[in-house]
Amino acid sequence: MPSPRYFFNHFMPFTGYPYTGAPTACNLCGSADSVTVAESDRRLKVLKSIACTQCGLIRTDPMPTPAELADYYADAYRADYQLAFAGGPPRVHLKRSAREAAARAELLAPKLKPGARVLDFGSGSGEFLAEARARGCEAIGVEPGRDYATYARTRHGLEVLDDADDGRFPNAHFDVITTRHVMEHLRDPADVMERLARCLKPDGVLYAAVPDMATTGKPPHERFHFAHVHGFVRETFDLTARRAGLVPDPDYPRENTTVVYAKTDAPSVALACPGLAQRLAVELKPMPPAAFLASGAWLWPMLRRNAKAVRDTFVSR
Repeated sequence: MPSPRYFFNHFMPFTGYPYTGAPTACNLCGSADSVTVAESDRRLKVLKSIACTQCGLIRTDPMPTPAELADYYADAYRADYQLAFAGGPPRVHLKRSAREAAARAELLAPKLKPGARVLDFGSGSGEFLAEARARGCEAIGVEPGRDYATYARTRHGLEVLDDADDGRFPNAHFDVITTRHVMEHLRDPADVMERLARCLKPDGVLYAAVPDMATTGKPPHERFHFAHVHGFVRETFDLTARRAGLVPDPDYPRENTTVVYAKTDAPSVALACPGLAQRLAVELKPMPPAAFLASGAWLWPMLRRNAKAVRDTFVSR
């Protein structure tokens, strides 16, 4: 069980998070110019988020160092965001993951044929890999979270790697690659997208999903998390894929920032979305934390999240 100091560091409003970090240029386009989008997160903790003025990609400033992120995701992330303190994934996560994995497998069914090679980058507790294997695919995962990777190996008998450097998989190796709610956690999402694209066969598909920062009906505070060091909207997600030589596959439906991409031979495009950063700075500007707290606008999202957790923990489906 985490110490009282852990809870203070990660949950106490109006305080900063326990990291040092450093300023970085935009991982997508390389520009160092930015505008401030927010200075607090959904816990009303101090967290500065900026948008690149050239392409619009949102990032945390200062950015956690590689060592700080590695330690956080290996040891603290699941406890911090899913209250999974020990002993593997909680029941609420397993139920949600099973539902999502079944839907993802159904979407990708035309490609998930016997013998197809499948990589799930950020495979969590392994439910999608298990779905792919049940369809006769050769499935492998990458998951840095120790407890979740261990669960996937022991519960499902899956091959799950702790990480995957450039030399682990050959080029044009996989028929299907999926990565769901992973890119927003990475310091270098555009670079990782390029590495995944290189591992994809010419006729393969890459399913990628991230939270959409432009989602309506959600208070701006709800869209910023310490764990999400990058934030995407439809334009910047497609631009990240385009830099990797990928475009949306017209054979698959998309939902904003949940997309099935395919390789393209079309010429590269400028890594720019003029005016997007300024638009996001207006649209995503949160209420001052004290005013947000006094307004009570935080109450319904909190109740909604807790109701979902109770439902998935105690109701059989």
